Amino acid sequence: MTKMASVQAAIVAGGRGERLRPATDQIPKPMLPVGGKPLMEHLVRWLGRSGVGKAFLCLGYKPEAFEKHFGDGAAFGLKLEYRVEEEPRGTAGCVRDLEGSFDGDLLVVYGDLYVDMDLGKLMAFHRAHGGAATLVVRETDHPLDSDLVRTEGDRITGIYRAKAGEPHGSLGCAAIWVVRPSLLKHIPADKPTDFGKQVFPAAIAAGEKLYAYVTKEDVLDVGTPERVKTFEKRWGAKR
Repeated sequence: MTKMASVQAAIVAGGRGERLRPATDQIPKPMLPVGGKPLMEHLVRWLGRSGVGKAFLCLGYKPEAFEKHFGDGAAFGLKLEYRVEEEPRGTAGCVRDLEGSFDGDLLVVYGDLYVDMDLGKLMAFHRAHGGAATLVVRETDHPLDSDLVRTEGDRITGIYRAKAGEPHGSLGCAAIWVVRPSLLKHIPADKPTDFGKQVFPAAIAAGEKLYAYVTKEDVLDVGTPERVKTFEKRWGAKR
């Protein structure tokens, strides 16, 4: 894995995990055991070994479960800072609330992912292209419930949801992005918002440059019972 200068990250993990109920009635989705440890532990360890110096945990539902397990983050190779929302802020709203707390660009990762990719290469791509955001994208096997992208070269020209029976692509957002502070102006401060549904389309419409970083590396959504089973089978085969 390419070494990189230390960056800061935000892990978005405020949701209740409705698709994994009843398991999430007692345990937040990112803390469910997957591959022998809490799902988010895989993610936090990846950030630590990738050179991320500090990560903000953007939490809402049962934040005490995260704090009890991760503490200050030292055991996982980075510093953790907890931000708990009083009202649901959405995947983008909670990042907007971090304004002024981080320096430079911010890596945003959703908490229900298993990730094993070269973060150094992603950051180098982002810095070389100079856009307001770089979105990690990859071929998806579930396009009907994914945010899909249209591209011209490396540039993203549109984000959309597929409709059954209508033509669509299969290049989907992987729920990892690097955003510049300038992108935050497209996130309302007074209502919940989602990056894929509202913020990125608004930024594109305003003329902002968003770029697609296409990868075949492991960026796996483990947010449904079916995907947990698929991951567990693959994890068992790797051991």
